[in-house]
Amino acid sequence: MSRDFKTYRKSLSVDILFPPPLAITKDKQLSAKIKLRPYNFILKSIRGKNLLVLGATGDLGFQVISQALEASYHVTILIRNDKNLPLESHHLRNPNLVIITGSVLSREDMNKAVEGQDAIINCLGPRALWTSDIDICSRSQKIIIESMKFYGVKRIIVVTSQGISGNDKQVGRIQSFFGFNFTGKVISDKELQERYIKENSDFLEWTIIRPGKLYNGELTGHYKLNENFALMKISRANVAHFILKELQTGIWLKRTPTINGY
Repeated sequence: MSRDFKTYRKSLSVDILFPPPLAITKDKQLSAKIKLRPYNFILKSIRGKNLLVLGATGDLGFQVISQALEASYHVTILIRNDKNLPLESHHLRNPNLVIITGSVLSREDMNKAVEGQDAIINCLGPRALWTSDIDICSRSQKIIIESMKFYGVKRIIVVTSQGISGNDKQVGRIQSFFGFNFTGKVISDKELQERYIKENSDFLEWTIIRPGKLYNGELTGHYKLNENFALMKISRANVAHFILKELQTGIWLKRTPTINGY
């Protein structure tokens, strides 16, 4: 599959793996395409750095998964179907990847995905403004939090947008900067999503990341972090890099950093 960006090993600790078996999947339809391992193989294999990545079919989700697997994390993804799964064959052959098909709006499916995780990385966003996905972030976040509480998973990193809780002038600049794909409705839904997270601060160990305008560029490891409103472009590879770095350090715990390129 041709993509206009690449992943790199820069600034990430990478363990050398032996040639891996094929990926694990709990979906029968997908198992026709990907060789299955026994279910007890999943239980014995996933230890330590267990991540659930939501929004796996998007370009940011792809970067998070790719870099996390490079860094030897055990990655679980919850997807509606495999039609738009952007992963390459070497990702699917990685034994640290678990694929679950289901809906982020289903508590049962979310429970399957959250069980046994150490952290959740939420990159969900609406597919298009004219679909029912316009409020997917807030609707799914409530379910995610319920499942996290049920299984005692506290750490979550969520990607929202700059302009949250901003004034009218800032929101206007956001709409102008992002164009048609970011309107007031999307920002309002992401604001509601953030509110759900912060209301559960007594349990959740959260970091909310607000990026500038995302594009599919290379990983440079150079970006600006602060809590100010500043609209600049930032590559998805660099956002994914920061997500994994924050996962390790927790420097921005219960804070809302903005991330922009230079």
